[in-house]
Amino acid sequence: MTDIRIQRLLAEVLLPLIGVFAWNWSFDFICWFYAIDLFINALVSLIRHRRFHNSMGLILPWFEFILVILLIDLSGNNCWDSWKNFLTYKDIGIAQGYVLVPLVLVNEWMRWKLERRTNQVTFASNQTYLLKISGFIILVFFIILIEAPLGASLIFLGVLAFANLFSKSIVIMK
Repeated sequence: MTDIRIQRLLAEVLLPLIGVFAWNWSFDFICWFYAIDLFINALVSLIRHRRFHNSMGLILPWFEFILVILLIDLSGNNCWDSWKNFLTYKDIGIAQGYVLVPLVLVNEWMRWKLERRTNQVTFASNQTYLLKISGFIILVFFIILIEAPLGASLIFLGVLAFANLFSKSIVIMK
């Protein structure tokens, strides 16, 4: 499974989709899960990959992160309360937030190890970020006009799936 698009689909779309139907994850929960992944990825890119990005490539992930936080806020919940609910949501007696955050960190660490082993740096293209941002802006209007949390969750995951399927990552040899 070397194609980064398939890996991103599994991490960004399949797991949250299972969460929606099997564990009743809310729209906020899915957004927080994605926001954490996006934050860690943007932070690592800023620190480790800054020499491979132009200024737009460094700004777009942070803009996408802010937009996801805005989506959480627009969904009608206080961001801080929503964050606490994310961390303490229990299923099978385990607070899932405390399991998912380390899972995202392990995923980023594994990516870093793979980059070191292959001497290749892989990151999302500006086109990928622009596709996601465009989809999220449409989702803002959906949330404002039609208050349907399940629909918002499915649109959110659809935007991620579309962006990951139809855009290529950038791979650079170190």
